[in-house]
Amino acid sequence: MILAKTSQLSNQVQKGEPVRLSFHYNSKVINKFVNSLFTKVLSQNDMAYLQGMVETILREMIVNAVKANTKRVFFKMRNLNIADEGHYREGMEDFKTYLISEINQLPVILKKNGYKVELFLKKSDKGFRVMVQNNAALLPFEEQRIRFRIEKAKTYGDFSEIYMDIADDQEGEGLGIPLTMLFLRNSGIGEDSFSIVSNGEITQSAFTIPLKLQPAEVTGSIQQQIIDEVRDLPTFPEHVLEMQALCRKKDVTITELANKISIDLSLTAAVMKLSNSAGFVTSRRIDTIREAVKVIGLKNLNAILVASATRKIMDERFSSFRDVWNHCNKTAFYARLVAQRSGLNAVTDMVFLAGLLHDLGKIILLSTNADLADKIENLVVKRQVRTSTVLEEVSMGISHSTIGRMIAEKWNFPEYITEAITYHHAPLNAGDKYRDIVFIIYLANKLCLIEDNKFDFNYLEDEVLQRFNLMDENEFNRFHRSLEEKFEQQSAL
Repeated sequence: MILAKTSQLSNQVQKGEPVRLSFHYNSKVINKFVNSLFTKVLSQNDMAYLQGMVETILREMIVNAVKANTKRVFFKMRNLNIADEGHYREGMEDFKTYLISEINQLPVILKKNGYKVELFLKKSDKGFRVMVQNNAALLPFEEQRIRFRIEKAKTYGDFSEIYMDIADDQEGEGLGIPLTMLFLRNSGIGEDSFSIVSNGEITQSAFTIPLKLQPAEVTGSIQQQIIDEVRDLPTFPEHVLEMQALCRKKDVTITELANKISIDLSLTAAVMKLSNSAGFVTSRRIDTIREAVKVIGLKNLNAILVASATRKIMDERFSSFRDVWNHCNKTAFYARLVAQRSGLNAVTDMVFLAGLLHDLGKIILLSTNADLADKIENLVVKRQVRTSTVLEEVSMGISHSTIGRMIAEKWNFPEYITEAITYHHAPLNAGDKYRDIVFIIYLANKLCLIEDNKFDFNYLEDEVLQRFNLMDENEFNRFHRSLEEKFEQQSAL
């Protein structure tokens, strides 16, 4: 239903026809609908790379509009005059508690009191005009505070400065406007594109997405440090490169490969462990390298060489990030089962190996600035941002997906693994050749994040759910539970 409706609306936008959406509260269903619409509009105009940024800015605008309306209802219920600064300070002390306690009733309460939010989208020769308005006027001191925040936001150089400068205040976190301005500046849209106006009856926030952008170069010490780290990574050991060359030989024998692998004890252990793992289903335990090579095949052996050498180098060079590798292991396990459920048997081994390395870039990100990375992750969860990559890019100038791609290209990973690493947070941007693999890694990764309460079913891409016949939330949850049970059984062995 959402897919069909948003496709229809995106076609209207393409024709230059205005689109207007009206709602009382930003429920998960509304958020999903809006995200789906903008994903299609941006993709149709070759601007899919802006999806995360636009989605985050739009969410801030909608949340602020709903919050402003809710504030009016709350003050009326408390018999407080919202225009009186003394009453305002008194009411705001309890407003946040009210938002949390009445979250399930707010849609009904706002509708009953006649408050709504409207989203307008229209394409012109200048670009896409995006407007969000609510039927509550700004108070003079609210408008003054907003103007101050907009001007203050223009002085921040990066995300770290924002986070350090803004503590929780009576309005919430106070991060919305500074983040919005930083996103607009770094994306190339420009912070001057953003505006908030009020005419005594309604309040409207807006920005324009130009059809042609010149993204600002996001540089800084963190980004340069990350680039230097990737540049300085050593090449694979000579014997690993020799084994990769053997894998490409048409006349290579299993004995020749097994003998070469056996020279490296750590590599032997890695190959044996993977060939006996849930990634490669066999009827019996594999006890020799020769049997392992038979089971996993030449193509998978090359990928295992990549995975084993990568993990060894990363663990030796950086601190051991067991949590990252554990997450990758579970993602790989889930990925294989997703592929099997969908009858994609030709890619089951490939998605398992891609899953093992999909978060490779996160290790360098954490090694470079663990404190900032933690703040980003906390903000993603707290503000319900669908992916950390957009905040990583605006904060550090580079995302963990991009870092992972840089490493994959440096070490000549198989193309399908590089593609999965690059697009595991933006599956709709992947090319057709490896789209199923990317979709599977995306879904497996999100399943793991849902278990950690870092993601939600309602924020999953509809196209991915549709591809795997998981549009029904109950069916999705049943499948997820079956994956968890199988993983627990495997872990107990």
